[in-house]
Amino acid sequence: FSGGADSAALLQALYELGDKLPAPLEAVHFDHGLQAGSAGWAGHCEAFCRDRGLPFRVVQLEIPTDQPGGPEDTARNARYRAVEALLGDGELYLTAHHAEDQAETLLLNLMRGSGIEGLAGIPVLRELGRGWVARPLLDVHREDLVRFLRQRQVEWLNDPSNQDSRFDRNFLRNEVIPLLEQRWPGVVERLARSAALAGDAASM
Repeated sequence: FSGGADSAALLQALYELGDKLPAPLEAVHFDHGLQAGSAGWAGHCEAFCRDRGLPFRVVQLEIPTDQPGGPEDTARNARYRAVEALLGDGELYLTAHHAEDQAETLLLNLMRGSGIEGLAGIPVLRELGRGWVARPLLDVHREDLVRFLRQRQVEWLNDPSNQDSRFDRNFLRNEVIPLLEQRWPGVVERLARSAALAGDAASM
């Protein structure tokens, strides 16, 4: 639970499901320590969960600065190593990746010359350690998640680094995909469909 719009929408939806969930719910916030305001973000997330009576924990990550692949990949790898350490037998770690994330991932993998598994993008479900990682929002657009929060007057955090187009994913999100949508409306859905078809092919 980063406190951003995507994860806030997912956690709010899970909270509203309440007793319908088949397992107990806990929120975890990973503090990457890469930005000066990260401690305040953890405080926001803790207050969000306290107001809803949700169990909450903070995990401090140490991000090496000399790794190949850049800070995005390094931070993500560190986070998933921490997730793997947290997961018990059969436990599920939910992320708030959405349709735009899937489109960005497919384009990034195309730029890297990936094979069929890379073109499958973000999987809906995959094993990790003793548990699983699941992405229930891959078919949902970010604007729908924001609308969901605004309808409930739920506040969220905005990470200023998301506007820095020096990072590859931000460049796609802020500049490339909006341009593609102007030229080919609905391109995000079509990219997601292509990723799903590639996933089927990779599975076979």
